[in-house]
Amino acid sequence: MKNYRDVNIAYFSFQNQINKKVDSPNPDTQIFLERDGSIDFYLKCSVNFGEVFQKLLENDDWYLYLTVLSEDSDLEEQIYLDQIYGPVPSKIGSTTFGVGFPVHIDGKLIKANNIHSLNVELAVTKKTDEDEGFNVAVKKGCFFETVIPIWSKK
Repeated sequence: MKNYRDVNIAYFSFQNQINKKVDSPNPDTQIFLERDGSIDFYLKCSVNFGEVFQKLLENDDWYLYLTVLSEDSDLEEQIYLDQIYGPVPSKIGSTTFGVGFPVHIDGKLIKANNIHSLNVELAVTKKTDEDEGFNVAVKKGCFFETVIPIWSKK
């Protein structure tokens, strides 16, 4: 992580909507396309905050961002497919914060750009999308990044 060295991922998993609907207890290892070609999954994570970052939480409002970008596609550059954020509680009572994000990506984007995997990033920042320098702040606050393949019957 570039700015906040004492923020790190403790747990990360995701579950496709089709498995969530049937109450499967197990996380998935790849993304499944829905019948209409869209992607619907639920991401769960736990984040550890060190002493230095916990002190920062006392004085300012902080946000946890999930950003989903295209990866392995016909595009020359990555495109944003989804971005979701939520507040980090200022008084969490422990060093670990758990959160879940529902993710939906339109099937037309997936098909039109021949996207085969998703780049998933987690970041912390004090800025929201209404603040100047928001995009740079999210990039600098990124502490976790992974690529998730999209399963296809092709």
